[in-house]
Amino acid sequence: MKVVIGSESFYPNVSGVAVTTMNLASHLAGKGHEVTVIVPSPSRQSYQERLADGLTVQRIGSFPNPFRRDFRVTFFPRALVGRILDQCTPDIIHLQDPASIGCALLSEAGKRRIPVVISHHFTLDYVLAYLWFLKPVHGPLRRWLTSRMIRFYNSCRYVITPSQTVMCQLELAGLKTRTKVISNGVDLNRFFAYEPPSSIRAALQLPNQPIVLYVGRIDPEKSLDTLIRAIPIVLARHKVHFVLCGGGNLLEALKKQLRKNGLTNSVTLMGPLEYHSELLPRIYQLATCFVIPSGMETQSIVTLEAMASGLPVVAARAAALPELVVDGDNGLLFRFGDDQDLAAKINLLLEDEEMRRQMGRRSLENVVRHELERSLNQIEAIYNEVVEEVPG
Repeated sequence: MKVVIGSESFYPNVSGVAVTTMNLASHLAGKGHEVTVIVPSPSRQSYQERLADGLTVQRIGSFPNPFRRDFRVTFFPRALVGRILDQCTPDIIHLQDPASIGCALLSEAGKRRIPVVISHHFTLDYVLAYLWFLKPVHGPLRRWLTSRMIRFYNSCRYVITPSQTVMCQLELAGLKTRTKVISNGVDLNRFFAYEPPSSIRAALQLPNQPIVLYVGRIDPEKSLDTLIRAIPIVLARHKVHFVLCGGGNLLEALKKQLRKNGLTNSVTLMGPLEYHSELLPRIYQLATCFVIPSGMETQSIVTLEAMASGLPVVAARAAALPELVVDGDNGLLFRFGDDQDLAAKINLLLEDEEMRRQMGRRSLENVVRHELERSLNQIEAIYNEVVEEVPG
């Protein structure tokens, strides 16, 4: 089968969409499918490259994203997208978002009668978080964006969502096309792997204290201000170290905030790590618990990784996180935005080793159904179903 995947974020970007797109493309290529990925170029020049695993990547000339550091956006790529489709003649197109490349692919696919499926990875709250300067008109802007998004999705053959929460939101907004919930998935073998924490701790020069871990972007929608406010409350009761792993628009501001509040000795900022870095699973293995304060997660790949690492999770009771973190089972939920409640839940875990052990075990048990290969096979099955419906 010939498959084209369109995405605004791809390797070497560090984002959930980039990770899921690479996982999908590599899986399909490994199964013998002819895969072309269409993504923004790191410059204004368009070019083609071949990755080691047999993937063809078409990078379209782009410009810096004014809202997201290190990300790029394309403008009016329809002509080039059309030429690419004529060259590779795909059987199916899979979009990872309804942005510029996705719009071009949907339009050009319609002319050529190529079926299109799309995965939904974001919330409009996430988009609006970057448009803070338009806050007075967020209400009508949200309604307009929702209408445009649903119209776009209803033009596709299938919509794939990573959680039941997201699927219900889309259906309430007017989605009529077929939908299926398929987890983003996680490589269980990679995060199950175990290495004695002492060697990792020494290599990273971390103190011999319990580690509270956050992995993810340091961006507005991740609500890290709640975690930063909670840190002094936790430190008042426990000798503990916080490790925040990730990069983003707010990284420099976060460094200044930590210095201002006298927290630099209690918090280590690891900076961004590539998804395939050998260090990433080792950092999870070092942690005592994992924290995710975001209120906009459509699923959360990093939470899946923490669960696969056998960690108890403290998560916001918001968006799709309660589908992964069951309060009192494999972790604790706190009121979104409430630093006092977040600190109380972290303290509760730090004070009860048996609770941590039991919740970590339940994380391992619960994450099995999110095994990556299972998710990718489900997507491949949708391709087969859709392609078979196309008249010969």
